[in-house]
Amino acid sequence: MLDLALVESGSFRLVYLRKHIGNKELAKIRAPMIEMIELPITIASRVLIVSAVHIAAKPSWRVAGTLFQEVAGVGVNAAATYGFGPAGTAVVDVSRRTILLNSTELHIFPKLATEHRYRFEAVRWLPDVTLGVWEYIGPETDTTEELLQTVKVDLVRVENKINILMNS
Repeated sequence: MLDLALVESGSFRLVYLRKHIGNKELAKIRAPMIEMIELPITIASRVLIVSAVHIAAKPSWRVAGTLFQEVAGVGVNAAATYGFGPAGTAVVDVSRRTILLNSTELHIFPKLATEHRYRFEAVRWLPDVTLGVWEYIGPETDTTEELLQTVKVDLVRVENKINILMNS
């Protein structure tokens, strides 16, 4: 089980805060008004607090968009698979989370690399959004590993007792 110090002061650091204003002309062709937002940093933590705010949201608007977790440097040989494109590495989407509008939410992504990249894609009808992202910088421990170590020790002890009984 993941153990985080969420309520301690200094556990989160603001890494991104910006207001994005969309192009209302794009709504005429049913395209998203706000272009895809690539966070201009890589983030070591997989635990984020995300806030997406649009003050003039209609009551029926619940979702601001989707936050994607990306891992760079994944070995992909597109040329062998599709017959075109470069062989080498690629940026791959590994997880996504729906971001609710006018809320602040904790999101825990899978830990698949030492650093992750993130991008936000707003819903098409949203004319502007203020996006805030905080990175968890507190201690992160996984008690599952500790429990597995305890089980391994117990298993060795049981095996030894069985061996003693069988040799008696």
